[in-house]
Amino acid sequence: MTAYVYALPCPPGLSQPWEQVLGEPLCHWVADGACLTMGTGIPGDWKDQGAVFGPKGELRWWQGETGYQALLLTDDPVADLAALPGEWTSENETLSLQNLRDRRLKPNFPAYPHGGKAGRFRARVYYRDGIVIFVSPRELLKE
Repeated sequence: MTAYVYALPCPPGLSQPWEQVLGEPLCHWVADGACLTMGTGIPGDWKDQGAVFGPKGELRWWQGETGYQALLLTDDPVADLAALPGEWTSENETLSLQNLRDRRLKPNFPAYPHGGKAGRFRARVYYRDGIVIFVSPRELLKE
């Protein structure tokens, strides 16, 4: 399946209508050196790195040496954006979430945004010119 990857002007605003590009429902994760949190919808702040994802795509960002950098990974082309070079394709995968009941973990959140402490997630594996480059979450699935 054809896929699209875009480098975005930094930082892309969290107030943009991301639901239109990424689909709904939206989930997010954000992290800094001390804390990783997850939730639904658009996060309240950027932190050092994170992502917002939905059924049609993912917006991911990170703090670089010169400020924020961001990528948009989508299933459909986005008007007025130029895709990164290469032949981009993707395929669906279902992967396991880390079980939050595992005694080796001490998560900063009590449950995943879908309400469970374990489960699976649907993702797209992105290839550029036949080489795996990204695993992009799309949907959290309950146990």
